[in-house]
Formats: sequence, C-alpha cells, structure tokens
Amino acid sequence: MNRLERRPELVALASVAIGAGIVVAKIIVGLLTGSLGIISEAVHSFLDLAASGFTLVAVRTSGKPADSEHPYGHGRTENLAAFAEGVLLLVTAALIAFEAFRRLATGGAVVNPAGYAFALLIVTLAIEAGRAAILRRVGRRVSSEAMLADATNRLADVLATLGVIAGLIGVRMGLSWADSVAALVVAAIVARAAGMLAWRSGDILIDRAPAGAEDQLRDAIRGVDGVREVRSVRVRRSGPNLIGDASIATGRMLSVEAASALVKDVKARARQVVPRLDLAVAVEGQEQRGDLVERIHAAAARNGGVRDLHNVTVEREADGSLHLTMHAKLPGDETVEEASKTSRSLEESIRAELPDVTRIDIHLEPMDPDVVPGQDVTARNAQLAARMRTVVESHPEVKRCLDVELSDRHGRIHAHVVAEVAGEISLEHAHRIESELEEMIRREIPETHEVVTRVTA
Repeated sequence: MNRLERRPELVALASVAIGAGIVVAKIIVGLLTGSLGIISEAVHSFLDLAASGFTLVAVRTSGKPADSEHPYGHGRTENLAAFAEGVLLLVTAALIAFEAFRRLATGGAVVNPAGYAFALLIVTLAIEAGRAAILRRVGRRVSSEAMLADATNRLADVLATLGVIAGLIGVRMGLSWADSVAALVVAAIVARAAGMLAWRSGDILIDRAPAGAEDQLRDAIRGVDGVREVRSVRVRRSGPNLIGDASIATGRMLSVEAASALVKDVKARARQVVPRLDLAVAVEGQEQRGDLVERIHAAAARNGGVRDLHNVTVEREADGSLHLTMHAKLPGDETVEEASKTSRSLEESIRAELPDVTRIDIHLEPMDPDVVPGQDVTARNAQLAARMRTVVESHPEVKRCLDVELSDRHGRIHAHVVAEVAGEISLEHAHRIESELEEMIRREIPETHEVVTRVTA
C-alpha cells in the first residue's frame, strides 16, 4: 500500500488518538467543575471516539478488494459505520437532554466556572475545528462517506463547545441554569447532525439511487451507436463507489463479438457521465416488425443446426401471403435425413416468427471446409490477369480495376477481383454490378473456375 492509499487510514488513526486525549481531559475538568455542559461534552466525545474507531475500521475494510464472500467489495462498510455514528449520536443527545431537564426541574446544580475549564474548551474548540477541516478535505478527496461523517461530527462538536462556553459565561454572571440550557443546546445540535447523518447513510444502505444518476445514464447510453433502446437502469452506492446494471436492446442478429464491443462502449460512456461506476450491461434483441429478413435470420439463429443462412428472399403474393426462399448451410458430414430434420425445424421456427408465410423453400448446402489448400499463381498467369482487368474495366460503371489475384486450388483457377465504382450508389446497385462482373468474366474467360468480385468506392 503506497503513501497516498494509506493517507485516509493515517488521518483516521490520528483522529482516534486526539479524540482519546480530549475525552480524558473533558471528564477530569467536568468532574472538577461539576458542569453538566462539560460532562455532556465528555460523553459526546467518548461516543465520538467510538465513532472515530468505526471510521478507522471502515476505511481499512472498504479498501479491500472483492472476494468470493463479498463479490461487490467492502465499500458498504463505510456506509454502515456512518449510520452507526448517527445512531450513537442520537443516543448521546437523548441522554444529555434528559440530564439537563432533570437539573432544571430540581433547581440546577453547583457549577464552578474555573479558568482552566475555559482554557480546555478553547483548546478543544481549536482542535475540533482543525480535525473537521482535515477530515472533510481528505474524505472528499477519497470519496469516503465514513470520514465525511466524522467531519460532520467534529463540526457539531465545535458548535456544541461554543454552547458550553456560553453556558459557563452565564454561570459566572450568576445564572445557575445557564449550564443546563447550554447542555440542551448541545443536545439539539448533536441530534440534528446525527439525524441527517443517519438518514443519509440509511438511504444508501437500503439502495436508494443517487439523485439524477439514472436519467444521466439513460441519456448517455441512448447515445451509444448500436443501442436501439434503454430498457432499464439501476444504480446504488457502495462506499465511495457506485454499482449499477443496465438492460439495452439492439439488433437481434448482432454477433457475440459485436455485442461485447457494444457493452464496452456503453460502460465507457457511462463512466464519462458517472465516474467510479461499476456497470453490468445485459444485451437483448429488439424485434422490429417491419424488418422481415432480420426476423428470419433471428429465427434461424434460434435453430442450433443451421450454421449459415444467406440469399434470403421475401416474396409477397397478391393475396398478401409471404413466400420465402433461402440457402442454409449445414455440416457437410450430416446425412440427408439429419439435414431434413434440421430444415423442418428451421421452417417451424420461421412460421412461428412469421405466421403469414404460406410457403418456405430452403436450399441446403454443405459447409465449406475450414481450410482450403491453394496457391497464389497471379504472377505466372500475368496474361490471364491482364485479360481479366480489361473485362472488368469494360463495364460502364467501373472506374478502374484495383486488384486481381488468381489462386490455384486443385488445378482450378479461382479469381478474386476488386473494382472501383461511384461511392453514392446503393448497396443493392453495387451488388448487381458485382454479379454482372462475375458473369462477364465467366463468359469471356471460361478457363476461370470461380470468380469472386468486390466493388468499393
């Protein structure tokens, strides 16, 4: 643990040590003077000492990494410590108020407003103000709820000490009840600070969402490219950190790799808006009724036997019914009987997705082998490559032929051609040009076994 990481712990430890010294001094002076105000401050400081001990333990514990028994980390230790401090302070306020009312009812008690009592209170005032400033500064820097709670307690001590000093001044002026009234002021200050502290910490412990965080995250996630809908967002605090989950909808045919990339983009955008957030993202497919081809692919994706679906055509008949044709690739070692079962299963999935379908024709193809042996023979077939370039550039919509590569696979020539076309044409138009180029090459250069063309801008 480096020095910066240990700083909150050292500050908390120093606060405990100083608190112990103040408690001892207040008890001695309170007993010597008989001042309820000082004794109540001693009790207050004693419980503050326990609270500071909670803070020290919380700061140490909250920094531990997550483990099998605490998968969300130990951050809530700080929130629990802050809540415990609030409860202890409320008990303190009640005890002080009870004793003050008892003294007022019985006519008060003899109090000795000695000079050393004032000296102790003034020194205590300075120390508590310094402790509050340091605890608040360090607590804000490391986002420690426990340290900020301890700083709040120190500020309450400053106000309470001022009240006790005023009470002792009143006693010196002959107002015997002033010390008890000062004690009531201390009780009121402590009760207010404790109530706010317990309320805020309790909200965190019962998973109350940070104000505005959900709306901020929804807006940020909705702006990520690929997210069609933000279905739910939940956020809760855990010590200085935030833990949340979000459910988003995207295209139903998004690949696993694309979904993983989308999740990373969502998390990155969320941290820009809400720092220190650990967000879990669930990705779901969003059905779009008008996109029939996507729905067909989604139905095929639910069928584990179909490895690839392509050349999907949706034909709407005059009566409004649908006629579907498609090519499905299956493992090449399957028997016809096994492939037929897979085809029937795919057809059932598609009919469940699209009840308006009246006819489905599925052309079954074997999957290509994972690796095809081949050799680049473009250099030794330069004349054939040149002829192919000429054929490609003869197409009226081709600006130029960018590349031709010839591969020899089992003694047969496979051509791979890249051609440049206008960038503003549609993808459908570009595909038509590719098909025309393949047909032209097969017709003009029949020794080519297979041609694959690609057009680009």
